[in-house]
Amino acid sequence: MTTHHIRLAFDLIGDLFPDGTSKEVASYLNRKGPLPFALIVRDMNIPAMNVARSLATLTMHDIIECYGDARSNSKRILYALNLKRTLYILHYSKCIHCARQLYSFDGELIIEELLLNGKQRMSSLLVKVYERLIKAGRDPETHSLPSIKEKFKTLVSAQFLQRIIVDETKPYISTTVEETTSTPVQIPELTSEAWKYLISTKQEESDEPAMKKVKTSVPIFGDEKIFWKVNFQRFFAYLRDEELIQAFTNRIDQNAGKIVRTILRLGAFKLGTERTIPISFIEIMKTISTTGLQLNDESVQKYMNVITNDVNSCIIKVGDQGKGTYEVDFQKALRGLTKSHIQSFLKERYGSNALRIYNMLEERGCLSQKQIEDMAMINAKEAQQYVYSMFIDGMLSLEELSKANDFNPTRTFYFFRVNLYNGVLSLLDHSYKTMSNLMQRHHYEKERHRKLIDKRDKVEAILHSLREQNADEEQIKEVEDILSPIEKEQIKKLDAAFRKIDLAQLQLTETILLLEMYLSISNTVAPVQKKTGGRAVAEKLMEALAQR
Repeated sequence: MTTHHIRLAFDLIGDLFPDGTSKEVASYLNRKGPLPFALIVRDMNIPAMNVARSLATLTMHDIIECYGDARSNSKRILYALNLKRTLYILHYSKCIHCARQLYSFDGELIIEELLLNGKQRMSSLLVKVYERLIKAGRDPETHSLPSIKEKFKTLVSAQFLQRIIVDETKPYISTTVEETTSTPVQIPELTSEAWKYLISTKQEESDEPAMKKVKTSVPIFGDEKIFWKVNFQRFFAYLRDEELIQAFTNRIDQNAGKIVRTILRLGAFKLGTERTIPISFIEIMKTISTTGLQLNDESVQKYMNVITNDVNSCIIKVGDQGKGTYEVDFQKALRGLTKSHIQSFLKERYGSNALRIYNMLEERGCLSQKQIEDMAMINAKEAQQYVYSMFIDGMLSLEELSKANDFNPTRTFYFFRVNLYNGVLSLLDHSYKTMSNLMQRHHYEKERHRKLIDKRDKVEAILHSLREQNADEEQIKEVEDILSPIEKEQIKKLDAAFRKIDLAQLQLTETILLLEMYLSISNTVAPVQKKTGGRAVAEKLMEALAQR
């Protein structure tokens, strides 16, 4: 974990939990490691109630993990920070957007409630989603509790939600149940008394005071020990597939993107695997005919030849059964998408000449400084500057070949090669740093113009109320004139700045997700014996070349 990684994680915790205590507790656990509750309260000098509330909230979001102390036979519980899970907060907006696209407004609210409030029981989740739908002005007959439950069941069957079972003997330990597409979905059935209670609760929306309402006892719902949470890996797989489809659409055309989408839909796979199941050409054609894509067998075969001969070779032909059998290799797909991001980064940072050197080294393997100068057709000074700049940034690695055992610089050959693993780590660290800076810039601009933003919000609230009351245009005009022309211009510039920051964060989130997925699926390991990065190492190399 780098410094920028940790800094971004704490910024995300502070943004999602603005109470302040949660960020302090997470920072303390990151410094000290797993600790019991008593030591956390003693060392932090914060009221025990506030610490307990923060730990409970963070545990519900899986940001803090709790487990028994294995070093002793006591029942002491240790709390530890999960930094990897903390960065999932970056992708909340993407997950909610995917749920809206796939499962309409009901699915969006289900995912949003689970993301913002953590793990929940199905019964309480249905009530919260129903209340939000009614407040949003939706039809209660169309968006009833049974229809919301059906949407919930659809999300579970698609593996976007995971079931969690609480152990009775160890209530602080929860077990996640891995659902598969072959097994039937196991949704807890609510008791008849529970359904009657929920229906009566949703119908009691009178304006009577709470003291006058008849208090009814809460029945047993039947799902007290079953909780649900969002399956981030399933959402990440869906986003990865969308990136792959978009890449083929941009490289070939929309028909190729639709064919790739069909292959990914047919290739049902288990989460975490590197390849889909084999899919025959006949199955692809049957599915394409149902989607309305007007392509015959010959056209689809030509498209498949172009797709399989792509430079990344992520869709592979593995057999000739059924006019050809195909698989999707996600490791090669992520490798190709990652390389395109690195190439774009190098071109923007150093220029086209540096990108030409990088591509040449990737194609040729390892080359010396003199070979790079000759083959890239760049003068020695510029080539040396480009190579050492990329070496310092971790995009290139160094191999030493000495004529003697002393590794004297005058009798040692130095070869550079592309190290994609280290390059991804370096670019990911840059992305963490940039994301943290964008969040802090957004917070700074918001606090700097706090009075103006509050004034704008009050004016908009008054205007909304007047329009609902069908007020005269003169009254509306008077309220609009509360903001001076200078203030309106400042608000316009501020909104434009916020839009730029939001767009940059959205694009950067996609890059971070792609790089993290490549690191998780990649089988390569950063070689220890090869030197990578470091300004001091680069200066020594320049001195050695000067001595020659």
